[in-house]
Amino acid sequence: MSDLLSLLRLGAGGLAAQHRGVAVAANNAANVNSAGYSRQRVDLRAELAAPLVGGVRANGAQRYADELLATRQRAGQAALGFSRNLAPALEDLEARLVTASPPLDGLVAGLWQALEHASARPTDPLVRAAAIGAARELATGLNRHAVELGQARADADARLREGGAAATAAIHEVAALNAAVQTSGDPVLRDRRDVAAGRLAELVGGTGRLDPDGHLRWTLDDGTVLVDGTRGATLATTPDPATGLLRVEVVDGSARRDVTAGLRQGQLGADLQLRDVDAAGLLARVDQLAHDVATGLNAVHAAHAGLDGVAGRPLFTAPAAVTGAAAGLAVDPALAADPERLALARVGSGPGDNQGALALLAMRDQAIASGGTQTLGAAAIDILGEVGRRASEARGAHTRDAAIAEHVAGLRDSLAGVDLDEELASLVHFQHAAEAMTRFLSAIDAMLGDLLHRL
Repeated sequence: MSDLLSLLRLGAGGLAAQHRGVAVAANNAANVNSAGYSRQRVDLRAELAAPLVGGVRANGAQRYADELLATRQRAGQAALGFSRNLAPALEDLEARLVTASPPLDGLVAGLWQALEHASARPTDPLVRAAAIGAARELATGLNRHAVELGQARADADARLREGGAAATAAIHEVAALNAAVQTSGDPVLRDRRDVAAGRLAELVGGTGRLDPDGHLRWTLDDGTVLVDGTRGATLATTPDPATGLLRVEVVDGSARRDVTAGLRQGQLGADLQLRDVDAAGLLARVDQLAHDVATGLNAVHAAHAGLDGVAGRPLFTAPAAVTGAAAGLAVDPALAADPERLALARVGSGPGDNQGALALLAMRDQAIASGGTQTLGAAAIDILGEVGRRASEARGAHTRDAAIAEHVAGLRDSLAGVDLDEELASLVHFQHAAEAMTRFLSAIDAMLGDLLHRL
């Protein structure tokens, strides 16, 4: 009778194990559309048979996962987060500047055309007013470029604040899930941690490392630790006293570390790239062009005389420095109020002289911009070309990063994704095994009943 009871225990254990397999397969099928879910398998272990009765034991569910692949996927998410944020920002900047009407190079050309007309009719008040109007339009266009680039930097600054708060939430979620994983063997917790880590990578980049204790440790590229076991830092954005722009700091207790310069991945890295490199670089070039326009044309204009014979007057208000020159550029107010002040004549000549206009027009072909390496028109074209080039490169990078991320996600799905056909086959497999165990238990039960009846 003891052998029959042992066989009953064997059958009961086998039936429980197959039911566990059915539950795991059904759970996989139920989560086929759950983001970040890794399919699971039941861990069945054969019991020792000494000498006759063994059986099976279900040790729980295990998830399909590969840490190397997970690391590669997070790296792809960091790159995609960067390009996906930078590309539309640069495209928006391109739409504001390159497709504006008239474009910057057109405004420069408009000034030369107006001066050409003025050289032909130097005493005509309407022609003189048109030349001053062309100069005013060029100044206004440079003002607008400065405003648009400044707005792009301000928009990136605002996104930094939002991104810092989102990154802090992701950091603390990873730390909390580290603690939960330590106390629970539920594979779903690891799935949730992977999703949170992917979100953190998309925001700030960095590297996640799975330590022997099962904790996911997260560091930025410069070595700054964001998640250390169950402890998570805070990503704070605070105004820089020198510039007024936000700087990004990692705060851990009383320790603060400025990571603004080294944060070059993820969405926050893209915002910093746009603010501190792309838009800032373009603004510096626009400021230089405005400074070159004012200083170059002012020097020639001051050397010639207006209709009243007076020389030494500026065409534009003189910029105090290169920085901020585009935002402050304007036609001299006194000249704008009195077109007769426009210096189109040689000093000491009579009415009708056009040497001043010709001297101003000659600046069209002189390399007075970009440190004496370009004409004003070429410098304007280069600025617009640079905006278009950077936007095009960002679009290409986004397309490439999206393709890589899709490929890596496909590899991950081939390993850990749910295949409904496979799960349905597993369900049938475990169901048949459970039915066999049920028939086995029924046979043993009948044998025990017969034995007890005979006794």
